[in-house]
Amino acid sequence: MFARATEAQVISPGLGMPLHLIPNEQLLLERIPDPEAELWGWERFAHTINGYEVMGGFTPCADLANSGTPTTLTELRCCLFFEARRERHSGGFSSNEEWIRELLRAIRQKVEDCELD
Repeated sequence: MFARATEAQVISPGLGMPLHLIPNEQLLLERIPDPEAELWGWERFAHTINGYEVMGGFTPCADLANSGTPTTLTELRCCLFFEARRERHSGGFSSNEEWIRELLRAIRQKVEDCELD
């Protein structure tokens, strides 16, 4: 798919949307935002997956995100994607910062443990 994993990591500075979606197998731990630091860039990372497409539409993605029960790396990423969409459509007033940090922690842990499902 990609010639090198680093090519998959390129994110457009424009609208915060990725130039390429990044499959789980090509995620690099150092490119995942640090949940213990400032949260700049998390929305761009969140858009490296299309949660609506992966989950089969808006409603299944929203249901997963609102249930707070993601278990796989893919589900965690879809929840983060949905939070980015929620943030955008609320005008930046969604205030789910701790949930976003929890998702980033869990995503980083899955990648570190090579649990890439």
